[in-house]
Amino acid sequence: MAVSIFDSKAVMPDDSMVADVLADAYPLWEELQNHVRETYQNISGEWKHYGNASGWSYKLLSKKRNLLFFVPQSGCFRLRFVFGEKAIACVETSELSDEIKEAIRSSITCPAGLNFDLDVSRHEQLDTVKRLLKIKYEN
Repeated sequence: MAVSIFDSKAVMPDDSMVADVLADAYPLWEELQNHVRETYQNISGEWKHYGNASGWSYKLLSKKRNLLFFVPQSGCFRLRFVFGEKAIACVETSELSDEIKEAIRSSITCPAGLNFDLDVSRHEQLDTVKRLLKIKYEN
């Protein structure tokens, strides 16, 4: 996972810390969280420290299933999706751009599927993120 700007295990990030480091990208994170909570059921989130190399990430879950991982960085945030075979097949037949499809195809494989990272710093990217979330949620 990408290195979070929050690396000290002793200090779990809060909203004010996240707002400070994301700066102009913070409203995008808020909009995305609101979208997820309004669109999907049984959503929860939790901060997790995945070790010194990764730092803190915010994990959004549907029941106990991981939807995405949010990794705060300076001025932007990285989202990590883990797609299984069914989700990958849906991506291939979706209206997502060829660039996104190729990025997913070339992502790192892990036991749970493909790890796909997407850096978010502009509002225009949220449409793609929402499409990816829908695919992940439904598959």
